Amino acid sequence: MTILTIISAIALFAGALMGLGALFVPKWAQGVVRLVPDPDPAKPGGYSEFRATYGGLLFMVHMTTLVILLRVGGFYSLFAIMPVAAGWFGAGLGRSLSLLLDAKENRSAGMIPVWIPLELALALAIACPILHIS
Repeated sequence: MTILTIISAIALFAGALMGLGALFVPKWAQGVVRLVPDPDPAKPGGYSEFRATYGGLLFMVHMTTLVILLRVGGFYSLFAIMPVAAGWFGAGLGRSLSLLLDAKENRSAGMIPVWIPLELALALAIACPILHIS
């Protein structure tokens, strides 16, 4: 196992832990993403979204990719890690655009400048094994 695989595995495990946290503590996920669980009392179900999208989806995508990376390895594992890395890159890109274009709607930058490098770093870390392909 190369150092690049280890870096990717750690990043995937971190993503899985974020998902696990949201799955079992949706109030934590609510605080991280700064969304209101039920803005309209006529349409309840916000915690379901935190558990499903920020919880179960993040957890299973990252854990499945981690298993493929560690059990399959090599060239074929790239087909698993690249979509996840691209997803984190897309999140950083979207947040960067929001920082530039949504100043009025965001009211303040808040944690956006912190999340952008974190998302881009996760993308790069997850994609590390591509550097090892010869």
